[in-house]
Amino acid sequence: MCPDCKGHLRVDEHIILTVKQDGEKGMLLLINPELGNYQTIHHQSHSINEGHKFDFFCPICHSKLHSDLNDNLAMVLMRDTDEKIFELHFSRISGQKSTYQIMGKEVKTFGIDAPHYLDFMNLIDMS
Repeated sequence: MCPDCKGHLRVDEHIILTVKQDGEKGMLLLINPELGNYQTIHHQSHSINEGHKFDFFCPICHSKLHSDLNDNLAMVLMRDTDEKIFELHFSRISGQKSTYQIMGKEVKTFGIDAPHYLDFMNLIDMS
């Protein structure tokens, strides 16, 4: 869900977001909703080069989906099967596999690059 308008971003088997790179036109990006699965789909007229930073936006209300934890992360809300709502923070940098499911002080990490941001998040003692 969008943290601003609470609109549902998942349609069938994809999360749909608008993404933009500096000075370029936006595009729709379909993301696999399975945590730790980094498969995406986009129109072939656009290219996504690894290492580039993208801005993520809600396709409903057009709010920027930014994370307050780190400038390199975006954030959406996620509701699980028990109706609990989590923050879902993920990398804005293409090719970087780092996702954080956060509820209060409980943090679950996904992706090979997830340890990269843990020192910057100051959420909990990871020791």
